Amino acid sequence: MTALAGTLRLAGASSRQVVRSSELWATMLLFPGALLAILWLFSELQFEFGQQGVTIMDFWVTGLGVLGVALGNGHAFLATISTWKAGGVLKRISVTPITSGQLIVGEVIPRAILGMVTLILFLAAGNALGADITLGPNLLEVLPVMVMVTFTGLGVAFTVAGITKTAQNANAMDTAVNWPLYLFTGALFPLAAFPHWLGQLAQFIPYTGLITTVRGIVLHGRPLTDFGPELAIGAVWITVLMVTAKRVYRFVK
Repeated sequence: MTALAGTLRLAGASSRQVVRSSELWATMLLFPGALLAILWLFSELQFEFGQQGVTIMDFWVTGLGVLGVALGNGHAFLATISTWKAGGVLKRISVTPITSGQLIVGEVIPRAILGMVTLILFLAAGNALGADITLGPNLLEVLPVMVMVTFTGLGVAFTVAGITKTAQNANAMDTAVNWPLYLFTGALFPLAAFPHWLGQLAQFIPYTGLITTVRGIVLHGRPLTDFGPELAIGAVWITVLMVTAKRVYRFVK
């Protein structure tokens, strides 16, 4: 069997696992649905900074849509791989021809597809509730960004699972790592409203540039090529997280 065929079989197996995962459906569909209902309560408010303004509905739907997909995917996957580590599954995988790269790609494919579908549904529902988000061919430019979002989330999950010894510890660390992301990535509050030094630092936090990119495409009609620096920072984070994950999350325990 070729490496490509093996990876596709892994992707198929992961897809079936994703469909059966009640936790993933809860974090990717039920939580976003409840979040939209809450956002609707603030639909008449808007952020104003400098000479610019944006409705809270537009800003939050785009920011939390991307971050919700990222953290939902990562949290659900973390639960899976923490169980693998604790249950001895890694030892059994280690004696098969499966490589760590194949495992990661096999997980990314179905989760990126589900993440993109979830984001589109989230944005469409946001429009139905009063947001003004452009949904059309521009979504093709959003797709590679969501693949990067998925890679980042899985990299964080592998790293957290590798550092911690139990699934309970992994869940606690995941919560501690993720909560600041809501505050400092620009998902909830415009970076322009931050103190200057914090706004500059926040641009280098994982997901910040990717959220900015998606928001620029669907709110302002800008092309993907306008966001080279943001995508470059995202690519660096993916590389760092994957290298770290490979060192701390070992197949043989």
